[in-house]
Amino acid sequence: MSINILDAINFQVDTNSLLETFHINAESDVARQLAALAHTASQIGKPKAVYKEAVIEAKGHDYIIVDGIKLTSQILRTNLESTQKIYPYVLTCGRELADWADTLDDMLAAFWADKIMEMALETAVTAFESHLETHYNPGSISNMNPGSLEDWPISQQKKLFSILGDPLNKIGVQLTDSYLMLPLKSLSGVRFHSSIEFVNCQLCSRKNCPNRRVEYHRNAAENYNLKNKK
Repeated sequence: MSINILDAINFQVDTNSLLETFHINAESDVARQLAALAHTASQIGKPKAVYKEAVIEAKGHDYIIVDGIKLTSQILRTNLESTQKIYPYVLTCGRELADWADTLDDMLAAFWADKIMEMALETAVTAFESHLETHYNPGSISNMNPGSLEDWPISQQKKLFSILGDPLNKIGVQLTDSYLMLPLKSLSGVRFHSSIEFVNCQLCSRKNCPNRRVEYHRNAAENYNLKNKK
């Protein structure tokens, strides 16, 4: 299957949204400083995405094989029981923004830039989802990310990157020896068709997580455990 590279994503920083987020008076000098920073970021920012449609070649008890590469996770395998395709992806705010942010010596400007990079990543997510829907029409989909659950450890990032070829060369995302992505405002995972929405958070009991999307459901976790024991 061919690899899709989205490297011409339009990105414009929503200054009003930033002002609201940081509770800054729009008429203040600070607001003008933020607006100037946002203007620069809009000129520099190039969020990107790389993904592909991949056919599952084999399924085992706790793994699947895609493009000859073994992804090991009981939960992932269970979620893919009724589908033969996945959509591996890597999304990023873009190295351009990350390199620019690294040059900012002012702590407040760096704080603002961090939020702007998050906004760029969100733009990449939206562009990816739109492209996926338009070109592959997968229907209702769910998502899993390496490292979000103990069952699918972050070390599986390396295999996900292998399925996509070379994300560093394609969109500038580097995988470190500890399997973290650079730029840090990057996201990887797989999308797949699912009639029942799956969210990593529902199986994660971690408390006070700032990125939690849904509550932890003990029954859901127990159901997966029961399935995996069969």
